Amino acid sequence: MPVPLVPLKALAEAKGRLAPSVGPLQRRLLAIAMFEDVIAALQAVPGLDAPVVVSPDREVWRRADALGCRVVEEPPGAGDLNRSLASAAAVASSGNGSGLLVVAADLPLASAAGLGTVLAAAGAPVAVVPSHDGGGTNVLAWRDPGSFRPSFGPDSAARHLAVPGAVRVDEPGLALDVDTADDLRLVAGRLDPASVTARRLADLDMLQP
Repeated sequence: MPVPLVPLKALAEAKGRLAPSVGPLQRRLLAIAMFEDVIAALQAVPGLDAPVVVSPDREVWRRADALGCRVVEEPPGAGDLNRSLASAAAVASSGNGSGLLVVAADLPLASAAGLGTVLAAAGAPVAVVPSHDGGGTNVLAWRDPGSFRPSFGPDSAARHLAVPGAVRVDEPGLALDVDTADDLRLVAGRLDPASVTARRLADLDMLQP
């Protein structure tokens, strides 16, 4: 089974595109809530290793540790997701040749079933779940860490899908990441009421479709 990696930037910088609709403290709380739902979905996948959380934020480290995750401490100001993931992958796989699975931390509709669909396709060299706008990559699985390096950033889905043998996985619950206020409105009506994100939005009086 691939080793799951979940990157999360410093909370002070997280979800900046939600401003000004969502204030700084609300954005911070929302980022943590979505992250916790992603971790719960990963932990519900049978046979999957403990998630490895990659972040420069000490609050994220503490929360990840409390949730039973492994933590790779990204140097503050590193600013290069691909380099940070490469370093984390080396630590996470410990040379055992396992494949890798990167899951964005802002997928509040993530589920074990959806992730299972990606894992079922992970026999391919690369499996890609594009973001709902088609440009970004929300979930990326690759079989051989030694022969492939991720290329996250603008239009990353096209780059990842251009890898020979890559397969696209269309999984609605994993395609919908939350970057904008429109994204947040789109997911609000589809959340499991028991999810951390739904409860947090209700606490913040933000649960409006």
